[in-house]
Amino acid sequence: MRRRIAGVSVLAVAASLAVGVPAGAAAAEVLSVTREGVTLQVHRVAKAVTPVTGSGQTRSDFDGDGVDDIAASADPYEYTRPESPAGLVVVRYSSAPHVDYYTSLISAGGGELRFGDVLAAGDFNGDGYDDLAMGDLAEYDPTAKVHAGGVWVVPGSSTGLAIGSAKHFSQSSPGVPGDSEQEDWFGSALAAGDLNGDGRDDLAIGAYGEAIGSIKEAGAVTVLYGGVGGLSGTGAQQLHQDQAAVPGSAERGDHFGWTLAIGKVNSNSYADLVIGAPQENQSSSPTGSGMLTLMWGSASGVKLSGATSVTGAALRAATGRSDSYVWDLGMALAVGDVNGDGSGEVIAGAPFTQNPNGNEGMVAVFPGNSTGLSGGSVKLFSQRTAGVPGSAEAGDLFGATLAVGDVTGDGRADVLVGAPGEAIGTKAEAGTVALLKGSASGLTGTGAQGFDQDHAVVPGGAERADRFGGAVAILNLNGSGPLDAVVTSPGEEVSGDSAGFGSGSVALFHGGSGGLVPQSTSWSGLSMRTDFVWPKWYGRRLATPQSGGLYY
Repeated sequence: MRRRIAGVSVLAVAASLAVGVPAGAAAAEVLSVTREGVTLQVHRVAKAVTPVTGSGQTRSDFDGDGVDDIAASADPYEYTRPESPAGLVVVRYSSAPHVDYYTSLISAGGGELRFGDVLAAGDFNGDGYDDLAMGDLAEYDPTAKVHAGGVWVVPGSSTGLAIGSAKHFSQSSPGVPGDSEQEDWFGSALAAGDLNGDGRDDLAIGAYGEAIGSIKEAGAVTVLYGGVGGLSGTGAQQLHQDQAAVPGSAERGDHFGWTLAIGKVNSNSYADLVIGAPQENQSSSPTGSGMLTLMWGSASGVKLSGATSVTGAALRAATGRSDSYVWDLGMALAVGDVNGDGSGEVIAGAPFTQNPNGNEGMVAVFPGNSTGLSGGSVKLFSQRTAGVPGSAEAGDLFGATLAVGDVTGDGRADVLVGAPGEAIGTKAEAGTVALLKGSASGLTGTGAQGFDQDHAVVPGGAERADRFGGAVAILNLNGSGPLDAVVTSPGEEVSGDSAGFGSGSVALFHGGSGGLVPQSTSWSGLSMRTDFVWPKWYGRRLATPQSGGLYY
């Protein structure tokens, strides 16, 4: 579904496209800013809302009302403005009286539609409003004259995201380590959290295509630190596997930094950084592949000592089967305290695991502690684990996406696992999700829940290539009680779509003592259509503390 654009005029508007402003839209405006020669644009469509006030933890609250807002990426397949968009991010607010449609523009030199492929939310300036980071891994750098990638950061405010204060970062930005080179893919992964304990979130940025010396696609991670003025290049760090402090060694195709997660793995005051390199040892190890690296936070930022790592091959014994292999460990990452002891477990998806069928998928849970990662203490979960819903089949991709948070209200994090490749009956790739619950003894299959679109309450119906579970998030949607969940179906086709060009949809779940409760509320890319754009494959990514891959 990805499309490479050779020039600005290549992506044409369908002549027959008739579009209208969503119901309740009273007016619209287009605003834009240019930073470092790159332009970001927002089409703001007014809509009637009833302001709300929430309480409790929030994770993507851009307008500061105590209820999370939902930022989701989509493909601007049909649009009416003369500029060619490089991607689309739609922001639905809980109180701000509008919907925002963010696009970055394709340069005259062409490029790919990758803006918004990765999103993250964090309060980088400590003002109480979450800010939105949007990656564009194929962005053209006009200084270096290459497609190297970049990241936009737009701060939150009482009226929502404020494009006028947006910042842009690339490896040509002041203070940012490294140089912009063709296909570095800077911005291919994002994670936000307070690594240095100053009360402001920091941003880790993956560049899995980064060459280390002459070693192509070895990968690197850049950390930008928050401050009163938000993120800056001051004190920024670059991490890669040819540094003494980082386990392993830089090798071609490792893709170090493919995934990232930030959370408190031990009980001190600093969040810690987990880095995924899913292709580590892919061509050299017959017993598993992928690698996770845990680096500790400290008052000065990411600590350059004490890092630990674990590989997919090291987990083979834990599967308990001679015909099982953990391939591409770390295609999704999360950190959450599933046993309530104050330290966060490292949770990693390995959707291509052979167990024994190919691409069944598996989730690995490493205990939170002060000693770091170890294959000897891991717990593995799959659809073969007692209590976990569904049947393990080839191509399920269990663990392709992850979200972590307390949806039951017991003080322990639960884990929402996406399996977008799951067949529902004869409907291939219809997709499903499973909620694994936290307990005093850790994550468990006991009491686990499973949902797909053939569930009586979940909106829509299971259809081929819907990919329900293609993105998942745990957020505060109702402003009270336990956290809630968002599950997307980026391949969903609705009435009015052309075959193979689905609008995509989003479904909501509320949390409760028994787990997730599906709601009848949902919306699609078609329902978000405006006189500017018709979002397609809506919900490819969500702004969430966790991350996963794109599998369509």
